[in-house]
Amino acid sequence: MKKVILLIVLGILTIQYCFSQNKADDIVGYYLSPDIKSDDLSQMEIYRAQNGTYEAKVVWISNKEKSYFLGTVQIWGLIYDADKKEWRNGKVRYDGSDYSITVSICEPGKLKLRGYVGFSLLGKTIYWIKEKELRK
Repeated sequence: MKKVILLIVLGILTIQYCFSQNKADDIVGYYLSPDIKSDDLSQMEIYRAQNGTYEAKVVWISNKEKSYFLGTVQIWGLIYDADKKEWRNGKVRYDGSDYSITVSICEPGKLKLRGYVGFSLLGKTIYWIKEKELRK
């Protein structure tokens, strides 16, 4: 009887854990990011910030001359919109300027990032590829 009760409790906890997974956290991880003005690549880490929004910081860069970017937060303020299944209201810093940004998962392991000023139609789209671990 004790084994049955233990199995039921473990089953309930497992089901609760599975259903409590936050879809907003699907964005969390490491991504390879191309620079839109050069052939440089960087690896970004997307994580949930203490205030509950999502941020991305530079954790690896192909051009060692730009190593001063390591550790800098380049995207901040992303909030998950469950209805639209995208992260909105974020900001991205590029070339010393801040732009609005929306992010969505366009296919497993691939993010679509749309940076813009004012209207989303007046912007640029890039794609990031998810990576399993931090580059060295």
